[in-house]
Amino acid sequence: MSNVPALIFWRAELARGVKALAGAVFLHVLLLAGPAWAGGEALTLGRDNGPVALTQALEYWVDTGGKTPVEQIEAGAGRLPFAAVVPDKKYRLDDAALWLRFDATVQDPLVHWKLELPMSGVDKVALYYRDSLGRWVVQQAGDTLPISAWPLPARYPVFSLNHEVGASVRYYLRVEHARVPFSALPRVLSAERVTTSRQLEHLFLGAYFGLALLVTILALINAAAYRDRGFATYAVYLGTFAGSQAAFKGLGGLYLWPELPQLNNMTIVLLPLLAAAAALWFVRTVTTPGRFFRALDWLILALMGLAPLVGLLDAAFPTPESFALINILVSAGMVVLLMVVGVSLVEGDRHARWIALGFLPIIVATLFPLLRNFGLIASSFLTQNALILGSAVEAPILFYGLLRRVTRRVEPSTRASTLRTTDPLTGLLTTRPLLARLRQALSTAERYQQPCALLVIDLSNHARLQLEHGREIGDRAMVLAAARILAVTKPTDTVARVGDRHFALLLEGPMTSDSVNRLATKILASGLRTTTELPDADPLQFHIAIGYVAGPARLALEQAQACLDRMMQVAKEMNDGSRKAIRMIQL
Repeated sequence: MSNVPALIFWRAELARGVKALAGAVFLHVLLLAGPAWAGGEALTLGRDNGPVALTQALEYWVDTGGKTPVEQIEAGAGRLPFAAVVPDKKYRLDDAALWLRFDATVQDPLVHWKLELPMSGVDKVALYYRDSLGRWVVQQAGDTLPISAWPLPARYPVFSLNHEVGASVRYYLRVEHARVPFSALPRVLSAERVTTSRQLEHLFLGAYFGLALLVTILALINAAAYRDRGFATYAVYLGTFAGSQAAFKGLGGLYLWPELPQLNNMTIVLLPLLAAAAALWFVRTVTTPGRFFRALDWLILALMGLAPLVGLLDAAFPTPESFALINILVSAGMVVLLMVVGVSLVEGDRHARWIALGFLPIIVATLFPLLRNFGLIASSFLTQNALILGSAVEAPILFYGLLRRVTRRVEPSTRASTLRTTDPLTGLLTTRPLLARLRQALSTAERYQQPCALLVIDLSNHARLQLEHGREIGDRAMVLAAARILAVTKPTDTVARVGDRHFALLLEGPMTSDSVNRLATKILASGLRTTTELPDADPLQFHIAIGYVAGPARLALEQAQACLDRMMQVAKEMNDGSRKAIRMIQL
């Protein structure tokens, strides 16, 4: 009987031990299962620079009222319906806030980790976590805040994570983003990787905006040079489009108006609408649809006026309905643009194919942000960058098409103006530019006391060649004579055709009467060379009259025509059957 109390005691101790062991095992299971309850896996941040995908670690909860503070969320972590994040899920946050949470532990003290939300244009983002002393660390960014309030100035929000090694930290990310379905997910990467990514992004964006600026300047230069409205409207379109991309990519808020966040949402909406109106203006200018369908032309004008008006109203009173109307307007503008280009192609406009080819990549690229705005696709690389890529392809195509268009337009007038100064048969100058240069030569001779000479060269056997072999051989002899004369002259000399069979050669610069006579002799010799271009290998027979001006010119500038007439008369008088082929007189 004496052993009964001892037996009872050991039974009780054994029961307490089993309970303690079971409690320890249960607690251990709870600790291991904690992240699984939360729906995510804790991140371990080691030496890898990232980026680290957060899909498996993130949980989300949508605060329908958008008013719950982070303290209440932390206190009610087990009761709030946080769920595992689903990739490409789209959240409507017009009157709500999206909460994302995850746990992370830093293992390497030399690597400083950042969390970035790679999407510009987000209204407001805040990151919360407690430091080792239990105090809240709060970082905020977004389009509703000035850049000076951001923890790191950038195109999109970038936050710093806790640097304490070995500490498991829970992070809460709060996102506000009205009117556009939100589907971007944050990512974690090292500070070094953030710097490298920013350099690559700025290189890519710098190349695009540099191209846009260059093409815009060239378009303005061509608009002024050719007085062409097509180039002018193209410059306006390209400038407004590049401005809309600067606002959309966050560069405007970062560099142009960093302390005026109210301009962010305004420019993101207004500038694309202005670019759409400018695109319609440009297409209307180069295709002139009023020639085919007056109603289509009026529709373009209506959309051009309505787009900026709706943009201004939305800037003053932003609502989901006005944003939906903006997307509908942009879609309608694309459809009308395609209609105009299509009608022009059907009607046989040869330049419309370049307009169609140029706008094709930008229309395809516009579909990605439009479908995202309508909530049909999630945010991705293409929704963020397709417009820039499409514009980079579009710009040179449209510029080339406009250049072909303006070249064809000015060709007739250019040809007509060229015929006034160039002989169509020989390609030499005509009498008018020769006289202008002769006046200049006389002025130079008077001012600097330097000589000049005017030679009139008569193709004396031209009439015989034409009479015996026909007009075609006569024209061929004139072309050959012009080539022979040009072959022995310098680029600074002026050669012109001044009659049916007469050429004029104006010499300027240092010279003597002997050097001029030697040049005339070379011209004579060049004509005597036989050629297979003429029947029977006939030579070209020249008579050359030389008018030499030595020292100060004794001729007035208005006597240039009289000087040429005199030399023409001398050359004709030489063609009297005499054997003298060169004659020099003093002018």
